[in-house]
Amino acid sequence: MAIREIVLGSFLASFFEVLFDKLTSLALGYVQQEGISVALLEEWKEMLVTIDAVLADAEERQLDGNHLVKLWLDDVRDLAYDMEDLLDEFALKVVQVKSEVESGTSIGGVKWKFSCFGQHKSSMLNLIPRSLVSKTKVQEIKGRLETIVTGKARLSLKENVVDRSNYTNKRDPTSSLPEPRFFGREKEEAQVLELLISEVENSDATLSIVPIVGMGGVGKTALAQRLYNDSKVKSYFERRAWVCVSDVFDVLDITKTILRSFTGLSCEGEDLDGLQVKLKDSLSGKKFLVVLDDVWNENYGKWTDLLKPFEAGAKVSKIIITTRNLPVASIRGASPYPLEELSLDNCTSLLAFHALGVTNFKSHPYLEAIGKELAEKCKGLPLAAKMLGGALCNERNPGKWKSILNNRIWDLPKGKKDEVLPVLKLSYVHLPSYLKRCFAYCAVFPKDYEIEKDELVLLWIAEGFLDGQKANDDISRLGWDHFDELVGHALAQGSLC
Repeated sequence: MAIREIVLGSFLASFFEVLFDKLTSLALGYVQQEGISVALLEEWKEMLVTIDAVLADAEERQLDGNHLVKLWLDDVRDLAYDMEDLLDEFALKVVQVKSEVESGTSIGGVKWKFSCFGQHKSSMLNLIPRSLVSKTKVQEIKGRLETIVTGKARLSLKENVVDRSNYTNKRDPTSSLPEPRFFGREKEEAQVLELLISEVENSDATLSIVPIVGMGGVGKTALAQRLYNDSKVKSYFERRAWVCVSDVFDVLDITKTILRSFTGLSCEGEDLDGLQVKLKDSLSGKKFLVVLDDVWNENYGKWTDLLKPFEAGAKVSKIIITTRNLPVASIRGASPYPLEELSLDNCTSLLAFHALGVTNFKSHPYLEAIGKELAEKCKGLPLAAKMLGGALCNERNPGKWKSILNNRIWDLPKGKKDEVLPVLKLSYVHLPSYLKRCFAYCAVFPKDYEIEKDELVLLWIAEGFLDGQKANDDISRLGWDHFDELVGHALAQGSLC
């Protein structure tokens, strides 16, 4: 997975949460015995909070190509690792001391029995001699924290400039109008079309949901647009509506958009009940098709609320959902239709179309070899091919093509890369918190590195990512489940990450 640039800032944010937890749970009596003041650790916390507040802005600036900010983030990451190592060392010493005391073994040459602590077991921390952990290292970390905070001011990083939980403002609403050219989806288009216009009624449900599932940028929306505008679909369904749902699953707004598409009414100022009654009347006995594009909601209650009026429609009615999240696809028991990556030939044709206005390189043979290498970098993602082609629009100079070829795939000119990265960020943002760190860990591997599932799970275990999440569960099984969840969120494929 090419994720280093995408999740570094988010990874650090989740890493900081771990550091805060470890600082909070630290045995302060032991730390004081080491000659380290509690006030010093509080200074750590304050500086971490200050750094954490600007990580979102630093991430955005790094993605815009700011080299100094990238170096600053690298320093923050290195310091975070060193802090975690030291805190783990403290925690290990505390565990060792407790074990020695409770077993009656010696500490500092003196043999202690468990009973000697009686009801004052916590006082054992005051009897521990100075260990090998030096307060010099703590002071060193404080100095590095101060340097990083000073660097933050020098780079003019802003606090809380980006809301990490919401990238919808960066994704333009989709339209039902199809792409000008469509490549390599003839089989998928025919199969889903058959699902839509099939006269076989579902005896167990009033309407059928057809979820199109795949990773970000694989072309789910483009396929849905083609189907929505197909002549057979138009003649088969009496009502059609397209809704770009994206991050916020607002039942009122979705209902309003659908009703407006069906009736042309403005629907302003009405409550949900009034809108749903009108929608139910409009759909009564009618065959309808609704497309809900880019859906993330997994809440069964919200789905139930939204679908109430649709029960009045004809049983052959359909709802298409496009999502990159398998749990969304299965929320109503629907069978997902997985959309795989494009072939290299189709990616090449798509890139050529957006770059040169033609579907091949016959009239530009000197660009063909470079074009195919660029298409290969797209990894079968139509969105990547489209953005790369757009970056090279009407560009005939082989030097420019080679320049982009030698950069990483997402290092597109400013304004172009901004259209691609939010697609990938959004998948990360929607991960459960316990998965974010596991996924972000993959950033330690080189670009395009392939790692076996079992090997990755073992590394997660070694890093302590799976500790304490589900007591009594087999930890390897937990890791495999986490990997499967990443696959379900379209952030991993097959048995590779």
